[in-house]
Amino acid sequence: MKITSATVYHVKGEGLKPIILKLETDAGIVGLGEPAPSFGCGGGGTVGMIKDLCERFIVGQDPTRINALTAEMIDQSFWLRNPGGIASSALSAIELALWDIRARALDVPVYDLFGGRMRDGLDYYANGWYFGAKSKAEVISQAEAAVKDGHRALKMYPLARIRPNGTLCHPSNRFADDRMLVAEAVAFVRDVRAAIGPDVLLMLDLAGGLSHGDTIRFCREIEDYDISFVEEIIDPGDLGAMAQIAPHINIPIATGERHFLLNGYRDLLETRSVSILQPDVGSVGGFAEAFKVAALGEAYGLKLQPHVCAGSVGVAIGMHLSACIRNFYIQEHFPYWSTIPGYIEVATESFESCARNGALPIPEGPGFGVTLNDAVMRDHVFAHLD
Repeated sequence: MKITSATVYHVKGEGLKPIILKLETDAGIVGLGEPAPSFGCGGGGTVGMIKDLCERFIVGQDPTRINALTAEMIDQSFWLRNPGGIASSALSAIELALWDIRARALDVPVYDLFGGRMRDGLDYYANGWYFGAKSKAEVISQAEAAVKDGHRALKMYPLARIRPNGTLCHPSNRFADDRMLVAEAVAFVRDVRAAIGPDVLLMLDLAGGLSHGDTIRFCREIEDYDISFVEEIIDPGDLGAMAQIAPHINIPIATGERHFLLNGYRDLLETRSVSILQPDVGSVGGFAEAFKVAALGEAYGLKLQPHVCAGSVGVAIGMHLSACIRNFYIQEHFPYWSTIPGYIEVATESFESCARNGALPIPEGPGFGVTLNDAVMRDHVFAHLD
């Protein structure tokens, strides 16, 4: 079997702008991969890197030689040694599409190639339930609504600024000049907890938005609100700060979405500061690399919660990882993308609305179980190689 073509799509919708790689083979089998940068900046760089890697290393090759092709890209592309997020995301998209081909050729789900699934459903927390809220009062109201919709766990961004259009703006400059921020954020968490009640899990993402001292103060003052974890308490690369701050925080610390390849987790784990790892399969280096990160985390006694902020392809991929690792904790899930005007669904069947009774069913079809909506995708081709 040979890879005959590669098509890179960049969907320019609202809310998300997913990048999808489709690899086609002479056996008629198609594999899909989705890199992480469907939000924020970096999509333009990622599609270019995917194109370059496919052109040089992938088209014309045997897709079953996944380990060899991945090693060749890392060793010979130069920029995949100690990569940043753009290069590592491009590698991930290709590696994922190769696993999709391999599993479809064998007519099994991808998780079967990694020992089979260990559970029948996935607990999840809802993200994005605050979409469109234009004030803290509206966020609190939408938190109540999300619980009424059946979501049993929510994640919020207590430090984020709310823009007039109902979107969030992550912190800048660690809010060093805002003396009231910590008090206001603590009150925000208190009010959300009161609105959702004691039985709903509540997670916080800080996005490294405070100075080190303010981070400690904030985390101490929210201890009474039963927080399941605080995410990215510092800049991802500042491991010295992680080791400095963590002993002063009594809430589990989660991080990992901006660490890349297995080596990117080694020094993090050596700090002994983290409770929950959050690799993104779309940027960590691919499925096998995420599986290794899970195993490494298990050796350190850590839970794993895949970071997932992606289109339906990336969502399915994250679910496959969670299905087959021993230390799975909870799945990140965005059930409200379709409420955003201009959002574009890439698949024939969306995983966005598949939550039932507080759990996500694990995909059962071959590969990652996703079929692209070709009628939609033909308008979003960035590059085609054959």
